[in-house]
Amino acid sequence: MHEIYEWLNVEKSRYYKITVKNYESSNIIFDFCWGGCNSNRGGKMVVNTKEEAQEFITKMMKRRKSRGYKFITPLSN
Repeated sequence: MHEIYEWLNVEKSRYYKITVKNYESSNIIFDFCWGGCNSNRGGKMVVNTKEEAQEFITKMMKRRKSRGYKFITPLSN
């Protein structure tokens, strides 16, 4: 199962997206992508432990909210 967290700032035309992928009960893959909605600029970061992923998601929620990003409800698939 994947969990997806997304933030969008329409004014700045920027996005942030976190995908948490569980491959096995003890392993977790965490992808963090960001960039411009109308450009190829951006980046990606990968974290491999559940603790690091949860800490980063909590930090990003606070930071994106303080900078005017709209949080899109987490999706699971």
